[in-house]
Amino acid sequence: MTEPQLEQEIAYAREKAKRTLPVALLVLLGLVAMYLPLPKRFVAFLPLVLAVVLTVRLLRFLSARPGKEKIWPAVTLVIAGTLLSTLSLQIVFYDAVSSYEQCLAGAQTSLAQASCVQLRDAGMFGLVVR
Repeated sequence: MTEPQLEQEIAYAREKAKRTLPVALLVLLGLVAMYLPLPKRFVAFLPLVLAVVLTVRLLRFLSARPGKEKIWPAVTLVIAGTLLSTLSLQIVFYDAVSSYEQCLAGAQTSLAQASCVQLRDAGMFGLVVR
């Protein structure tokens, strides 16, 4: 490679890294926020939506280049979309999910946890979980 081509490749790699790192961190932050208790869990929407927006921008940036560089941003987009759809379902079935989580939080034995299954299986929430 000639010197200008090498400098151009280095500049491209730096720009790609600068655009990729925030996406990975936002998806990781959203994934960690998914483990919060239910009302606080909806905080995960913000980093996940930002990750989707930045991933779309990254895919536009990579669209001019041929190759397999677009695979991982597409996988990231699928992961963020899956997490967002999970959060959306939890909003739709908020009462059922909330009562199930409260039951599990108070259950000290496996027998008590088994009684919480009735709450999970009740209504439309049971159809989604199975």
